[in-house]
Amino acid sequence: MTEIWRDVSFECKWKNGKGHVVLSQIEYYNRQWIDLRIMNVQRPVGESQHTRHGVRLTLEQAEMLLPQLQEAIIKGKEESEKNERRNNE
Repeated sequence: MTEIWRDVSFECKWKNGKGHVVLSQIEYYNRQWIDLRIMNVQRPVGESQHTRHGVRLTLEQAEMLLPQLQEAIIKGKEESEKNERRNNE
């Protein structure tokens, strides 16, 4: 497993330092995968444990997901701005 990125989780059950969102590249069943999941960090120092909260994609699926991920980010930002403007009126 090659860890690419890690940040704290803001998801309800895993917030407040209980979990991290981790993006990794792994080999599984002789195939390369992109793995994105929440890791339980309430373990002894230096240890973390995979949870069932996550997704594993083939490299091809991850490539196909990139444009849709960009679109989802743009739409989410637009909705946030719209809600913020509405709340400031």
